[in-house]
Amino acid sequence: MRQPSERRRLLVFSTVYPNAAQPHHGVFVRERMRGLPPEVEVTVVAPAPWFPFVSGLRPGFRPRVPREETQDGVRVLHPRFFSVPAVFKCLDGFFLFLGALPTVWRLRRTFRFDAIDAHFIYPEGLAAALLGRVFRVPVLITLRGLLPLLVPYALRRPQLRWTLARAARVIAVSESLRDDAVALGIPRERVRVIGNGIDPELFRPMDRPEARRRLGLSDLSEKLSGGSGVSRDAPLLVSVGTLSPRKGFHLVIEALPALARRFPGIRYAVVGGAGAEGAQEEELRSLAERLGVADRVIFAGPQEREALAVWYSAADLSVLASAHEGCPNVVLESLACGTPVVATPVGDVPRTLDALDVGRVVERELSALTVGIVEALEQPWDRGRIRARIEERSWKAVGLEVMEEVEGALTAVDPHPLTSGLEVVP
Repeated sequence: MRQPSERRRLLVFSTVYPNAAQPHHGVFVRERMRGLPPEVEVTVVAPAPWFPFVSGLRPGFRPRVPREETQDGVRVLHPRFFSVPAVFKCLDGFFLFLGALPTVWRLRRTFRFDAIDAHFIYPEGLAAALLGRVFRVPVLITLRGLLPLLVPYALRRPQLRWTLARAARVIAVSESLRDDAVALGIPRERVRVIGNGIDPELFRPMDRPEARRRLGLSDLSEKLSGGSGVSRDAPLLVSVGTLSPRKGFHLVIEALPALARRFPGIRYAVVGGAGAEGAQEEELRSLAERLGVADRVIFAGPQEREALAVWYSAADLSVLASAHEGCPNVVLESLACGTPVVATPVGDVPRTLDALDVGRVVERELSALTVGIVEALEQPWDRGRIRARIEERSWKAVGLEVMEEVEGALTAVDPHPLTSGLEVVP
């Protein structure tokens, strides 16, 4: 890697990035960027989808994002791109390229970035690959959890293959995503697995009764057992994420009646709010009412990262019943707080929960989930051992690995595979 005096300039490109209207949107993209070495200069282009009248028809679906922000000294630009809700999604990559191009063209005059760091293969990866052709810079594409959902679409598969073939470097946040890329025809050696990280100073174990008092859960903190750190009769489960069906909050609620027969005071905290994939809170509330467990479910809403650390520490167990993930930060953050995890075998979860002393991997099926939660709640846990499983995986460590890929792309003999006649340098 070059000496710190030789500064690299990196353009981070993603439609999923926190902004003033959506402060919890794609926090993992921002955290990875913050983990880059301090000598790397970064500007973010985070385009926002636009379609006439959609905000009036569905309030909160696509909030108005400011055109430009400065976040912790980093310039963040939000150009608009045309995106028809629910239909014509096979055109999103091309429309994203067209929408971002004028902004990136102007930016290039004052910020001559060395490479583009794109998050998600579609639509960002396709648009970034086209931008890389225009500005003759290498493009790095990070594969995240939605890739398996895109492959079945016949009109998008050729776009995915084209994008991967033209990336100078491909990063996958899990082994399963690397397998998905290989299935699309990319040689395995061209894909490096670099998972997500944690902030070890923020996500760390804290006293569980104190965490519960801070959250107003004093009735639970009074019932903690003295030795094991696990509540005898009133355990607290927590699930964190956007309230979409994919995340599986409904499965945990469906398990509560059976769990309550074994743990009479059990409570379940749902921490999260509406997202691009949906807003399921009303359906979840109705489900809890029908099952007679509404008084056991806490809808905490979206929380700042500092508050998330308190929720993880307050819980006896984190639960992720998701259908699709890449490298879920909720699992890493929970482990960093010393809280065991029960999760479905999605993305990087099996590799992270690779020992019975940190959690359980269960099938995404009600009986299996229920049994896994019961077993986990009945087991004594060593919070220090759980924390040790993940504490070295900081965002700074991730940032160094990413920069190895950036340097590899910049020093390659041909950083622009499959050259195209689209190259123009402003």
